[in-house]
Amino acid sequence: MEIINYDTLLEKYVGIAFEKQYNLAEIIGESDWNIDLNTGNISFGSLSFPSQILGTYSFDSGTWLWAWANEASDIPSNLLSEAQALKKLGEENNIEFLSMAEYKMESTDVHSLGLIASGYFGSSAYYAGNFGSGILLITLKDDSIDSVSYNEHLRILSVFPEIVKNFTVNHKRSLINYLNTKGYKINENNKKLTAEKGENKLSADFDDLGRLISINGEVK
Repeated sequence: MEIINYDTLLEKYVGIAFEKQYNLAEIIGESDWNIDLNTGNISFGSLSFPSQILGTYSFDSGTWLWAWANEASDIPSNLLSEAQALKKLGEENNIEFLSMAEYKMESTDVHSLGLIASGYFGSSAYYAGNFGSGILLITLKDDSIDSVSYNEHLRILSVFPEIVKNFTVNHKRSLINYLNTKGYKINENNKKLTAEKGENKLSADFDDLGRLISINGEVK
């Protein structure tokens, strides 16, 4: 039986979801953001994307509030589909961080929630928008983000060291999940992992605790 909790969800989706953030950053650059909470459309300058509202983080109270529990904002139900789906996942698997309406956490944890949601729903990206007194977390889905062209093999080699530097995850399991999602054939030999997809190859070395020591690759 698959174990589903905060750690396993983040390890499963952190790679592929963090990779997609590069695409969003390339498109929106440093543009300011604005969102219409009636339609769910978020705009960055002249660009506009449909979104799903996940929730908000308050700097004052240091708490996260799921959008389905935010009755004061009167968010349309069609913009809460993903938040409600995560709530259901939490209730079915006894995962409190998904099913509890409000709880204390660090502001940096907003990004972990965004990665989990983005990966779970196959979103184009997530966005954490600072609105002064807090952070609004949404997911985006748009072809213009998905169609950004890049070298996937080079992206893995640059993205994964950033992931292990910024998120508390099991390095080895997270890399395996990432590579599986990208369609790589993986070979494990004790503390060494090799993977290939077509002519592209990479190798990674880990210590006894599964922490990344090095990752290298060939691009052809």
